Amino acid sequence: MRIVRTPSNKVEGPISDYHVLTYADSGFGPLPHYTKRRVPRDQVEEIVSRINQRDEAATFFPLALSAVPRKVIWDKLHWSELRAHLADFLQVNARAFGARRILIDLQSPHGTAHVMEALRGAVEDVPPVCVEEIVVVTAAEGVDEQPQLSRRQRDASVIAAIAKDHEARAAEAEIRMRRTRQHGSA
Repeated sequence: MRIVRTPSNKVEGPISDYHVLTYADSGFGPLPHYTKRRVPRDQVEEIVSRINQRDEAATFFPLALSAVPRKVIWDKLHWSELRAHLADFLQVNARAFGARRILIDLQSPHGTAHVMEALRGAVEDVPPVCVEEIVVVTAAEGVDEQPQLSRRQRDASVIAAIAKDHEARAAEAEIRMRRTRQHGSA
């Protein structure tokens, strides 16, 4: 079995060749791409809500499409939970689907480095018996993988830079005042 990282615009073969794992976010995550024209929107919303409220992964059975709770992707502190979800996913695949190829699309604005660490751990915990290849989707080629800063993050960094500049000017003023006092007392 091999694990490869592939840009989203370079995934080989049709999606139907894979058991897909993504995360439960029907707005900005990759899930809508995989459910489009295959699962009614209201059903997607219901399953997404259930997954995130219960903190449990679910499968869009009979589709070979599964999703983990959004928090295990968006908060890197939950990587051990992600590892457990990935191990469960591998077991479900072996029992119910028997897919030889798995596509893991957990792209988010928060990066995917912790996903690879969790996946390696899950494969150690539950060696996939029937899987020949696990493809981990990365940002499309030509797309900057670094997430764009939110307005709040940009504002915070501007404020921090202004504060640092203010502190530097205050320190310079203090040095000038000391020099002036020293020259005046001499």
